[in-house]
Amino acid sequence: MSVTINSQLSDALDALARTDEKVHAYRHLLISGAQAGAADTHVAPQEPQIEGWPFAVKEVFDVAGVVTSGGSKAYEHRVPTKDAAVVERLRAAGGILVGTQIAHELTCGLDQPPTRNPWDLSCYPGGSSAGAGVSVAVGSARFALGTDAAGSVRIPAAMTGTTGLKPTWGLISSHGVMRQASAPSIDHVGIIARSAAEITRILPILAGPDPWDKATLQSRAAYGDRPRPADKIAVLGTATLEAVAKTCALDPEIKAAFSEACDVFRQTGTEVIEIECPTLPLAVEAIVTFFAAELACANANVLAVRGNDFSPAVAEMIDSGLEIPEDQMLGAIKIRSQLRQELTHALKEADAQALLTPTTPHPAMPLADFDPKQELASLVPFTCVFNLTGNPAISLPCGQTQKGMPIGLQIVGHHYKETSLLKLADEFQKLTHWHELRPPV
Repeated sequence: MSVTINSQLSDALDALARTDEKVHAYRHLLISGAQAGAADTHVAPQEPQIEGWPFAVKEVFDVAGVVTSGGSKAYEHRVPTKDAAVVERLRAAGGILVGTQIAHELTCGLDQPPTRNPWDLSCYPGGSSAGAGVSVAVGSARFALGTDAAGSVRIPAAMTGTTGLKPTWGLISSHGVMRQASAPSIDHVGIIARSAAEITRILPILAGPDPWDKATLQSRAAYGDRPRPADKIAVLGTATLEAVAKTCALDPEIKAAFSEACDVFRQTGTEVIEIECPTLPLAVEAIVTFFAAELACANANVLAVRGNDFSPAVAEMIDSGLEIPEDQMLGAIKIRSQLRQELTHALKEADAQALLTPTTPHPAMPLADFDPKQELASLVPFTCVFNLTGNPAISLPCGQTQKGMPIGLQIVGHHYKETSLLKLADEFQKLTHWHELRPPV
């Protein structure tokens, strides 16, 4: 069955033609203006919730017949025979897959792919799901899927002025996500779109049990909460923020935009209260340990035979992951356990519906000064925490720097309370205009 070029797909293809030579969001194009009429939709939509919506996926999601290499030369001949579960579900709901998108090699964030930020082509677009954020920002996809093991959906969303959700761990099936490019205990399939309202329409298609992913089997009863009025929202207290600032200072423009975002909630009658999370500053240390160890397990055999096909930094991470001492691993497990307990207890004691933080401590930096190996830890102190705890978290545009670069606000919810989280995010976006702005490219 051929794809009809509806107005949405036509607009996306026009945007792709205008922008992708500049921003380089896509790895493999599956539909272009010339071939759309002959493209196969695979499955006739039975519940067309997103009929005709053009979407894209990070090049770690299996797409039948298309090279899925995770951005690594070591896997350049890896061609799946079956779509990932999420791709199947989106196609069955009427979505049209435009293509797969460039990612950092094996999602490590240690290389510098050609993807560029459409707000300023000389600046970092976020990682590792940069293609997702960039394509939504420029309009070459209505929404896109990425993976998030430390912030890799939320950080690109923050830096491209889009909206990015990392749902509760296990809510969306990861069956068909390239194992060599993931760390299963901390990785989440996430969604980037223009607004929380659009994500609200997409998430129910993806959420729910999948017999091929046992982590999803507990979600049937847990997901689908009834939103209650957000009369209390928490922010991190002074002691926690000062501890984070010792390793990564909060940029003044980020701080000001975050304060103004809190005021938006106060103006609706919501009380904003402080909570402390003493273990939060240790999250980066723990996330690096989990990621390196789990990535190493999946790539050790290939490293032994095709080591030269990995970039030096990625090969070093895999190699170091194989040598992690037992006490370091146990320490990371302890940090994760403490974080879960602290956050759950603090939010419960405060009776807070959500926690607000900046998404990143600083805005997108110039690529000329960007050393991925050195800068990576400075991007994730507010995002990686919730990969360890599994809480859902969403990044929303909440301002711009004087140079016109987007600033992200992160809202963190309770486990499986995505309905409440998305409603809260939507209410913020109804009162602000930041998500409506478009980049110059």
